[in-house]
Amino acid sequence: MLVPFVGALHRHLNSWSLGAVLQCLERFLEEPAFRNTLIQKPSAFTRPQGLYSLPVTLKTFLIQCLAQDHSCRTAVATAKDRGWLPPNASPGTGAYCRARDALAAQGLQRAVEHTAQALDASVSDQHLWLGRQVHVVDGTGIALPDTEANQDDYPQPSEQKPGCGFPVLRLVAFMSLATGAVSRYGIGNLHDHEQRLFQNLRAQLGIGEVVLGDRNFGTFANLVWLKRQGADGVFRRHQSRGSGVETLKHLGQDDALVRWRAPHHDRPPWLDASVDLPQTIVVREVRFQVTQPGFRTQSVTLVTTLLDAKAYPAWALAELYFKRWRMELWLRDIKITMGMEMLRTKTPARVRVELAMFLVAYNLIRTVLFDAAKVSEARLEQLSFKSALVRFGLWCARLGHGIQVVAWLREYAGILSDLARDLNPARPGRYEPRVVKRRPKPFPRMQQPRRVLREKLLTA
Repeated sequence: MLVPFVGALHRHLNSWSLGAVLQCLERFLEEPAFRNTLIQKPSAFTRPQGLYSLPVTLKTFLIQCLAQDHSCRTAVATAKDRGWLPPNASPGTGAYCRARDALAAQGLQRAVEHTAQALDASVSDQHLWLGRQVHVVDGTGIALPDTEANQDDYPQPSEQKPGCGFPVLRLVAFMSLATGAVSRYGIGNLHDHEQRLFQNLRAQLGIGEVVLGDRNFGTFANLVWLKRQGADGVFRRHQSRGSGVETLKHLGQDDALVRWRAPHHDRPPWLDASVDLPQTIVVREVRFQVTQPGFRTQSVTLVTTLLDAKAYPAWALAELYFKRWRMELWLRDIKITMGMEMLRTKTPARVRVELAMFLVAYNLIRTVLFDAAKVSEARLEQLSFKSALVRFGLWCARLGHGIQVVAWLREYAGILSDLARDLNPARPGRYEPRVVKRRPKPFPRMQQPRRVLREKLLTA
């Protein structure tokens, strides 16, 4: 992302996907229609005495997201060191934070979507699934600082005692199976059902695209929506769908066309009241067995709107569903490796801006990994996200005045070559339980708000 802010360096990257993604971001800065969506407070970037222009603010913000400690001081120190700020500029973070507050979350969210689209444009047929673009959908929770403003918009889980928990933002994202980039996303609080957020995102699907998800998204309404939009879905069938199913035609062993009847229970609260659903829908169900060492053999049933068994064989659908697990790893990369498991800003508006900027940075790292896969025979999932994060962050932070373009590009080529050689080892048969081993602490868990505990200390 730093290339557009120092001129036309991206033109030297035309042979790489990063060049196309950076050119896309440059449009946001040059074209008024895009630029205006990035700015919430235009006056913040029009003051003659302002230290932080829009490009400098975005550069500094990106460095903050890529830095290990994610601190404002590290970002400002980097900006001063690289010559993005005047030599006499204050090392304080106040001016930077005020400039960051002037950014608009809506514009940065569009930047996330556009970077993913630019990267998808570099995808060849070998990265597609039977010639189709596949988006994996899933949701996750992200903790926020415990402030009154955050609690109002993103309340903590109800089982936590008041004042003892953290606000939680619910994120539902579409991620490209070919690249791992976030193609679109929606946010809400814990009271916003994932289906409601999915409902808002599905309208952005293109004709011919395929959505891959777990059993939570394989609902009657979602399947109807996808068919109406000219898209398709592949989901695991929910275990509650045991009745209201009529077999129409057997397409093979454990492969059949079935008719689903609409659920008889009340309309779910997340379903838009204006949506008119049919009484029945014809879908395809495919069943296969999953064997894991140390576990019983498990039967998995998929439901899909892909009805042509010749064009989309059962074995291909089964292989596709196994790839759904990649999204769990991508979300881990975002939350754990990048440090987005808990955001740091204290107001909902800042939270939305910080989240969007993190996802822009994530898409840039995915672009670097995609370029690294081009220079090797390795698959994209074999490359190390952590290595790409570290190398790309250092590469961006070294960009400053007087840099030699040729040397900078040569360094980028070296990064790609190193990433192509630093492959994650193949570890077949790894299965880990979803449990956490906490390090023992000498302090007990908080059972009362901090304010109450402080008063007890004073009166003890």
